[in-house]
Amino acid sequence: MPTRLCLTPRCPDKATYRGRCQRHAKQRNRETHQNRSVYNSKRWQMLRRKVLLEEPICQSCDSALSEHADHIVPIEQGGKVWDRTNLQGLCAPCHSTKTRQEQT
Repeated sequence: MPTRLCLTPRCPDKATYRGRCQRHAKQRNRETHQNRSVYNSKRWQMLRRKVLLEEPICQSCDSALSEHADHIVPIEQGGKVWDRTNLQGLCAPCHSTKTRQEQT
């Protein structure tokens, strides 16, 4: 099996965990855990519910039910966490595809 390089641009190290080298995997894990407190809050749950009620159909494929309140501009890239205009309703497959694209 060929060796895969880290997904982080310009990183020459071998991927060891979820497509990233050990250093970048730890960094990504830290960033993810910082955002967890947002998603566990009552404020987020209420905002998520509002997004899904206002946009019941996926904004990407326009055919499936929305299951996720997705940040259009990711928090890691400077997107505002609580700004309703930065949120959209997405179905699970579209949300997964968008998340994968953002990670590369």
